[in-house]
Amino acid sequence: MVKIQKIFILCFLCFAFMAARARANGNPNDSLQYLVEAKVHYGFLMAHHENMVHLATGHFPAFELNVGKQTNGEKNWQTLYKYPVMGISGWFANLANPDVLGSALGLFPYLSFHLSQSQRLSLNFRLGLGLGYLTKKFDRLNNYKNIAIGSHLNVCIDLSYELKCRLSKRLFFSAGLGMTHFSNGSMKTPNLGINLPMLNAGFTYALTSGDKMITNSNLMIKKEEKKIEILTFLSGGVKESYPAYGKKYGCFSLSACFLKPVSLKRKIGVGLDLFWEFSNINTLKGKDIQVQHDYEVMRPGFHVGHQLEFGHLSFINQMGVYLYAKDKSDGPVYLRTALRYKLSNKAIVNLALKTHWAKADFVEFGLGYKLK
Repeated sequence: MVKIQKIFILCFLCFAFMAARARANGNPNDSLQYLVEAKVHYGFLMAHHENMVHLATGHFPAFELNVGKQTNGEKNWQTLYKYPVMGISGWFANLANPDVLGSALGLFPYLSFHLSQSQRLSLNFRLGLGLGYLTKKFDRLNNYKNIAIGSHLNVCIDLSYELKCRLSKRLFFSAGLGMTHFSNGSMKTPNLGINLPMLNAGFTYALTSGDKMITNSNLMIKKEEKKIEILTFLSGGVKESYPAYGKKYGCFSLSACFLKPVSLKRKIGVGLDLFWEFSNINTLKGKDIQVQHDYEVMRPGFHVGHQLEFGHLSFINQMGVYLYAKDKSDGPVYLRTALRYKLSNKAIVNLALKTHWAKADFVEFGLGYKLK
């Protein structure tokens, strides 16, 4: 507990240093606006599985410190998304079950989008994705009651809505509700995940007073940008089989995607996937199903998808169906949420989470190439 508090204090000092630099370097006439924000949350652990009821022992507070920047339209995507706020957040909570769950720390970049805005009020949606650290994890000898998570290091996902009110030129008050999620993507079992629904309130202070926005009224999809794109991806990951401390298996995927731009912000498409997860061999053998060759556990699939564009960064959601699967225990449908970053006009870095509804399958790390 003392150790994680020290980490949180260190994050606060780093944020304070960044804020001081922003203020020192900021010109009051600049169009960029740097922000510091402090929030208090209050919520509980959601027992989304019947075996997790014993983990939810009460409500608890959480604390958050942010450093952000109000975008000004210097990049086209900023204008398209109505000048979102981008920043980095430090998040801390004691999960009201110190012996089993301990405390949680999150550190994640975020984007906050203005859904509706007036002179004094704005309704915002925030999406954050980064790293999470949990002080307590499953241990079959010392912490066997923690069936939620099997690793200290996890992915932290934060989703929230807030209503923000301007109190003065630089000071804002906000209140909202959100969900913070911790998971390791089945790289370590157990991995039921931790979901924390919370109410929040806080204050934001603008270190610089930039109010100027750059508006590009000539944003249009050029004719050549309407053409269908063809992308290929090769990805891999690691998956640990149940029960806890099970064997780790390699997982691989090969994908081809066909994307059609429908606006400057989004693309829609279809694609073909080929999954090769060696853990399925163990699953089939456990059901007394013979496996003569490793390639028998390959699962081809077809997906439809939606892609949001943020400059070089893309956010993707896909839903697919297996065209063939010898192991049918996961059902016919798979989902994929991905982040992709363009290294060049052709090369792409891919990070994705493949799931079967609420159950994580594995995390995909890979590279892509734009064929057309």
